[in-house]
Amino acid sequence: MKTEKFLHKLQAFFDTDKHKKRQHIQELKKILIKLKNKERNIAYAQLQTDNDCLIKQYQTELEIIRLQRKKGIELLQRLKKTIKIIPYHQS
Repeated sequence: MKTEKFLHKLQAFFDTDKHKKRQHIQELKKILIKLKNKERNIAYAQLQTDNDCLIKQYQTELEIIRLQRKKGIELLQRLKKTIKIIPYHQS
């Protein structure tokens, strides 16, 4: 009974970690979607203006957003790799 109780506690600990990682992944996906929408809006605004100063400002903002999205996507891929579930086979 002691071993079984210990295994249940251990399993609960690992499930909590996976749950937190899954929540982090979902939040990260939402942020990436918002960044993508913001990038599209700025790119559209950049095309609509003729002011050189504004065009440069929009270009700088686009570069920053693209870098943020790139880092976010890389982090998302790393998180997804760590969640891979190893199936448990009972004998």
